[in-house]
Amino acid sequence: MNPHSTHASSSSSPASAEARAKSLGSVATPKQLRSQQTLIRILDAAEQLIAEEGLADASIPEIVRRAGSSVGGFYARFRGKNEMLRALEERFFDDLRQRVENLTDPERWVAAPIESILRGCVQELVDTFRSREGLIRAFTFRAGQARKFVEEDRQFRAGVSQRLTALFASRFDEFNHPDPELAIELAVQLAFGLMHQLVISGEFRVGERRLTDDNLVDELTRNFLAYAGVDAQRSAPEDTSLRPGDRSPQ
Repeated sequence: MNPHSTHASSSSSPASAEARAKSLGSVATPKQLRSQQTLIRILDAAEQLIAEEGLADASIPEIVRRAGSSVGGFYARFRGKNEMLRALEERFFDDLRQRVENLTDPERWVAAPIESILRGCVQELVDTFRSREGLIRAFTFRAGQARKFVEEDRQFRAGVSQRLTALFASRFDEFNHPDPELAIELAVQLAFGLMHQLVISGEFRVGERRLTDDNLVDELTRNFLAYAGVDAQRSAPEDTSLRPGDRSPQ
């Protein structure tokens, strides 16, 4: 996954630009389509520059230069970098919620073994954190001064737990854990905690051993299966089981 391909470019369709601009509650929605497109270009440029240089070195003049705008155009939309970051946070969580909704769609996983579902979810988590690493690091370092991000992060994790609980509810008989809902909640907290550690340090180490992203996917999947008491060998019939993404919603 390309870390700079997460969002559509400024050449996205007018309808797409309008929808993306209107979805941001922290910013007054521009009435003119051209202004909506400029807003999206500024946010795209800011996210890319933060990913490349870090938050401290992401200057407003460079952001607007990349966006094809002006410093005056920036301040017509934001009172400063903090307000722009809030808009980026909001857009980030909107994007994640859509990813989670798609990922936990029951139709995507008809007859799939729990191990395959978990592996697909963990893979998406690791890929997302890697592809947005610079932006998440900026959010994390700013969290002490931005309580809205902390609360939105908490609510997002709770939402992920709820979606996964609903996805697995009909299969709780495959869990040996006495409280499957608790197992899912703690597994989500553990996975997100490890991903935040990965983002802050840039790598994940156990002792002197550096774990690759594939290692993380494997170990997080095994961790949940063991903790929840799910038999990894229990699988669905071959002709009906799905691999992650076989029926991914568009």
